[in-house]
Amino acid sequence: MTTAPQSMDGLSEEQTEAFRKAQETIHNGRSLTLLQAMAVKRALKQALPPESAFRHYKQAFAPGPDVHLHRRAAVSQLTAAEAGALVMHVVHPGGETVEMHPSPAIGQPSEMQTIRGQTRRVFVACLPDATAFARSSTVRLADGTFAFDIQPGELGKLPVDLSFDPVVFDHEGDKVTIIDDQRETRQLHLPEALSLLGMDTVSFGHWMCEEFLKFLTARRYPEVARLPILIDANMPRQHRESLVAFTGEAHPIIAVPRFMRVKVDRLWIVSNWFYSPKILTTDRGVDANALATPMVPVAEIYREAWEMLDATLPSRPSAGNFFIARDPNRHRSITNLDEVENILRHHGFETVRPETMSFVEQFHLYNGATHLVVQTGSAETGCIMCKPGTRTCLLSHPAMPFRAIWSQALRDLGIEATALVGSFDRINNVYADKSDYRVDPDLLDSFLTEMLRNGRQA
Repeated sequence: MTTAPQSMDGLSEEQTEAFRKAQETIHNGRSLTLLQAMAVKRALKQALPPESAFRHYKQAFAPGPDVHLHRRAAVSQLTAAEAGALVMHVVHPGGETVEMHPSPAIGQPSEMQTIRGQTRRVFVACLPDATAFARSSTVRLADGTFAFDIQPGELGKLPVDLSFDPVVFDHEGDKVTIIDDQRETRQLHLPEALSLLGMDTVSFGHWMCEEFLKFLTARRYPEVARLPILIDANMPRQHRESLVAFTGEAHPIIAVPRFMRVKVDRLWIVSNWFYSPKILTTDRGVDANALATPMVPVAEIYREAWEMLDATLPSRPSAGNFFIARDPNRHRSITNLDEVENILRHHGFETVRPETMSFVEQFHLYNGATHLVVQTGSAETGCIMCKPGTRTCLLSHPAMPFRAIWSQALRDLGIEATALVGSFDRINNVYADKSDYRVDPDLLDSFLTEMLRNGRQA
């Protein structure tokens, strides 16, 4: 059911326009993105008292008597699982001090740094009478508590706006204001399921290192591998294809529509392998050490998965040199892309766009490549599917504070990676990572000449 756009008092002209655009989106039968919904929440909270702000939000986007607001302490899923899980497998005990090193770099000076920190506990747990939510990793427990994938001490480490989560209206410190939607028409009931629902399941990069990694972790346990899997509806097709490549077409995979909640008698959840805050209000000046990850066991999980796919999928030769390009109309674009592509073409690199390919095609591409040049972004995550010894070059701007995370993953997988750092062209003052940049053509040309002298390393 949609509601007609309504007028707003107390908002600035800019806030009113954002609110009305969001209303029109809903009125026309479309769903808001999580970023749009977060922007509306922010505008209302800035202009109006809390209760009034929620009343307007509810009238416009969640009408009905069974939608309430609750302010509670943010509960950790780890704490909830340790206290009341029916079954709990500890995959990694946490508390391990690790170092993650950035890849070698040439070109402009960059923000790459070694990440040092303690790992979090990683677990697979079965919760009784729990509820999962579309587009959210938050879980409602049997007693009505809402539990987040936040472990003790993590919430204050990075600047986060939890209202990116569709079940969160606001948060301050360790207090979270929850949108508790109990409308009967928005609920599905299942006896048992594994939840891979999350807040960034549209992004291939986030999918591969969060929900998909959760799946690869959970499938090691026989009682979990057989279960129906909950995923978000409207994800790119390749995300579902990545699951089917392991489960087969007949395995029950349930696409949960937006705004739907799923009540499950036995709900299995998996923690992220690293603290993955949603959503950073800025990436400037953040402490990357908060994202310490035990990459040795993570690399082993990926390696096991790729070896299985390589052995079971029909073989398809794809050896060669490829440039994994990014949509030039998106953020983080290369402003002299035509010049870059001409140089790469001269050196025998074929330009490909992963979003146009199936997951299996992407796997064959990465797994069979000899040399790869990759634009920074989700495509870089695909490099974890490469065979050991593959030579990769990452084209990036200087703002790479988290670079060591994937550099260490590639290193532990035996994949050789070098960052070629360009210069900023258009800088994003909030999210430096979204800035556009220019690649030095002479440096790229000389680097490729050196890179191609030898093929994949043994």
